Amino acid sequence: MKAKQIKTLLLILLFTFCGINNSIQAQGKGQRKTDDNEKKAMEFYYKGDYQKACEHFIKANNIKSNIKSSKLNLAIFLFFLVDAIGLFIFLYLEKQRAYKKLVRKNMEWATRTNTIRSCPDKDNEELDTREKQILTKLINLLTNDKLYLNSELNINEIAKQLGTNRSVLSKIINTYFNKNFPALLNEYRINEAVKLLMDNKTKNYKMEAISEMCGYNNRQVFHSAFKRETGVTPNDFRTMANRKDIDEE
Repeated sequence: MKAKQIKTLLLILLFTFCGINNSIQAQGKGQRKTDDNEKKAMEFYYKGDYQKACEHFIKANNIKSNIKSSKLNLAIFLFFLVDAIGLFIFLYLEKQRAYKKLVRKNMEWATRTNTIRSCPDKDNEELDTREKQILTKLINLLTNDKLYLNSELNINEIAKQLGTNRSVLSKIINTYFNKNFPALLNEYRINEAVKLLMDNKTKNYKMEAISEMCGYNNRQVFHSAFKRETGVTPNDFRTMANRKDIDEE
């Protein structure tokens, strides 16, 4: 559990313990008062003072009734407390399991060999020969030269490097990758971030550094993009990716 969650749970348990302790002490005092009233009632009864004996018996019975009610309320409270803690733990474990699945999925995604992107489909009839050549160069720039690490990169600049224009490049990207240029750029950057977050060499790097190394010039943009792409935050991914039990289920 995270430190904040543990602290919250410990505070709940502490307050609960104090409440139970106070309730038990109150019941103990009530029992002593009951015994005392019953003793006095018997003393007055043997002395023949039946009125005072009755008064003390009534007091004793009222205290007994209050003690029983207090015990019942305490039992009900404990039942719901245990139920609530159980639900809290269950939901937490379910969330952890879901996060593990997402982390494993993204770890596999980061290490997979994407043959379709490294080798364009020559039988794709939606692209002509010239466009396929541009596509091959684009993939080379992204895969080998890692052009996406440049935070100032835009479609006009990369189109110029490929000897084409914005419209043609947009068509190629939408046709082959089924997404627009910003989405493609973001995918490569997040893929790079996943690798960096899994690398022991960069495990102590701050998120600002990781985001810059991936081509982002704003940590918040990186955080939002990472969570949108992978389903988890960069910090959660790093934490769980480095856990020894990540492959256990």
